[in-house]
Amino acid sequence: MRRALLFVILAALGCEREMASMMEGGPMDGGRPDVPVDMPDGMMPDIGPLDAEPPDVEPPDADPNPLRVNHMQVRGTNNSYHTNTNPFDLEFRDYYHLPLSEQAGEQGIRFFDFDLDPDRESSIVLEPRVSDALDIETICPSWFICLFELDLWMDENPRHALFVFFIAESWRFNSPPFLFQQLDDLEEDAVLTLGRDRILTPADVRGEYRTLREAIQQRGWPTAEEARGKVMLVLNDRAEARTRYLERGGLDPEDRLLFLIGEPARAEDPDTGDEVIFSFEPEFDGDPWYFETEPAELERMRDLAAAGYLVHGVSDDPQMIDDLQAAGTHFVATRYPEDVFGEIPPAGPVACNLVTRPDDCDPAEFEAAPR
Repeated sequence: MRRALLFVILAALGCEREMASMMEGGPMDGGRPDVPVDMPDGMMPDIGPLDAEPPDVEPPDADPNPLRVNHMQVRGTNNSYHTNTNPFDLEFRDYYHLPLSEQAGEQGIRFFDFDLDPDRESSIVLEPRVSDALDIETICPSWFICLFELDLWMDENPRHALFVFFIAESWRFNSPPFLFQQLDDLEEDAVLTLGRDRILTPADVRGEYRTLREAIQQRGWPTAEEARGKVMLVLNDRAEARTRYLERGGLDPEDRLLFLIGEPARAEDPDTGDEVIFSFEPEFDGDPWYFETEPAELERMRDLAAAGYLVHGVSDDPQMIDDLQAAGTHFVATRYPEDVFGEIPPAGPVACNLVTRPDDCDPAEFEAAPR
């Protein structure tokens, strides 16, 4: 029923071409695994084992130290919607990405980055594109259709590892009250296209703990199996959109869909207990972009990863990509995935994190290599 409704909406939007290309990907009725919401006891890298006994619901042969979300390392694309449309001949715009389903399938991308551009005439819906004024065309014309394309791919690949989406920037949005409506629309589109059961929310991770930080320190992130086939939505903003989202909390303040980006300098601040994801995005410097992360910042990333937080970093330089991976960066993104990452390794699209992995980490447990 949900899928039929999506096609009616797409037809009304005049997206017959996108619908046809999505239909070519295969059947749309692929099954979805039942993902448990309870997480077994575990340990953080710098905390040690807990004294509590495993819950009674655990089967007797359950792994006492399963692989968790923060034990993995995934490939990502920066501005994942970007094409090589470059009317002003700007060198830093001279790159393009494959369609999202091909990024996921052929390049092993599990981290996607979207700059959402609200329709400023209605000030409500996130249309007509997911880019700024310099990106006249994109590989999918809206946030809704981007999600729909990935939803189809996930139907056909239900055993994929956790997807992570970074979304939004505050300056693209209107001021209240429209900003509240736009944030609601963002969540509504995610639920309509993906289904609520496919979204890993802060409440899912927090459980009975007071804050997300307490949850990951005392119990740990969800296991790789619990997060399999799901997506995590992250609001990549430290300004007004973030403030307004905290004020009202999206569609349901008790069950927000979006995780928040933390300020690395405030990582130990007790007042920021729900900030468990940190982004390190180097400044624009020259033409084209030149991403360089200082050694001290790499060490900071390593410390955050070791403490159980999730870390995001960006670079177009192969050596810096290696440095980011060595520092325990979980989401390693670039504009040039073919040049920087190359083919999907034989072990599969997801690697064991070089800082947080347990000794017996097997990347195939996150996601098996493609056949």
